[in-house]
Amino acid sequence: MSILLNSNITTQVSKNVIEAMEPFLNKAIDLNSISKENQKALKAYKEAIDKIYRSFNATDDDSVILTSSVSEATSQVFYSVYLKYILTGRKNAVIISSRAPINELKLARFLESQGCRVYRIPVTNDGTVDVEVLKEYLNNKTALVSIPMVDDESGVIQPIEEISLACSLHNIALYCDASNAIGKIPIDLQRTKVSFCSFGANLIEGPKDIAALYIANDSPIELIPLIYGSDFEQGALREMPKDIAKVIGFGKALEDAIDALDFEIEDIRELRDDLEEKILEVSGVYSLAPWALRTPNIAIFAVEGVHASMLLDELATKDIIAYSFSTHNFSNFERTPLTEINALPSYLKHTIIGFSLNNLISQEDINIVAKEFKAAVEKIRNFSGNLCKEQK
Repeated sequence: MSILLNSNITTQVSKNVIEAMEPFLNKAIDLNSISKENQKALKAYKEAIDKIYRSFNATDDDSVILTSSVSEATSQVFYSVYLKYILTGRKNAVIISSRAPINELKLARFLESQGCRVYRIPVTNDGTVDVEVLKEYLNNKTALVSIPMVDDESGVIQPIEEISLACSLHNIALYCDASNAIGKIPIDLQRTKVSFCSFGANLIEGPKDIAALYIANDSPIELIPLIYGSDFEQGALREMPKDIAKVIGFGKALEDAIDALDFEIEDIRELRDDLEEKILEVSGVYSLAPWALRTPNIAIFAVEGVHASMLLDELATKDIIAYSFSTHNFSNFERTPLTEINALPSYLKHTIIGFSLNNLISQEDINIVAKEFKAAVEKIRNFSGNLCKEQK
């Protein structure tokens, strides 16, 4: 069985989630029907919605709509801003992070093509958004600030409370992609005020193709639908999901993720720290995110003399699945590299590799990964060195 260390990319569906979904899979469910079977599904559906609300402490006055993905949720927020506020001339600017998720960077390019000003706020050398710079761009023409709660590559937790306060002083909407925060750190939207927040089930051992978009009842901007349903479906902001089993599975995945927070924070951090300590024993390896600011499951490195794609492939032959954004071709949408933030040479940006732990990882797995990592780095460096000699 593979050792999966890419839980910020995808996770396998847990047994608990499968069991919760099973009674409702492949059924013709009509939540408006009074039949016994449909009423059973309605009860489970309502319980799942309650779990979704409780997972980030939303109130009954707030709204949550279910979408197919976080990308859909993000698109709904950005397109609403464009159509209702930018296109009409009421606002003219959007603020994002220079480390924004790729889907946000693409949306930002679209907005710019339509005449919107998009400000990309730099991050400090600890990987967090520079709040002081951000504050300089806040004014009555700013329609939206969008900052992810956690950097999806490095796991660095962003100062959302401070950003939220700055936005509230100008009555500016704040959107947060919480995909890599939910189940990793506590989220309390009564304490940390945001206008919109999204997260999916796929990173918490839940079903694929379902996510949630939180909408605060006092949001300074209004959303419009991307996918129309009736006026009775999800506040007329989106049609209802047709796969009720996925909604129920989403609720169960969230319930388990929140219940496991103590485990995530303590046990997984100890395993992550042990792995990091062992990997940093290898010469020419650099940690790319401050320990105190990271989610407890992420360890990420630049490895001198080793291209990330080769290291990923070599580890995969040993059934170890890590991750690297350095192997992706982001073309014009490439973000500020972690190596640049850490003041490392630019050639190292293609050597970044990360390990994102989950609650199935054991101490034995950590020992295996550390051993195979060291062997893989040595093998690749020897190969590269010999290749250079042959070319000479």
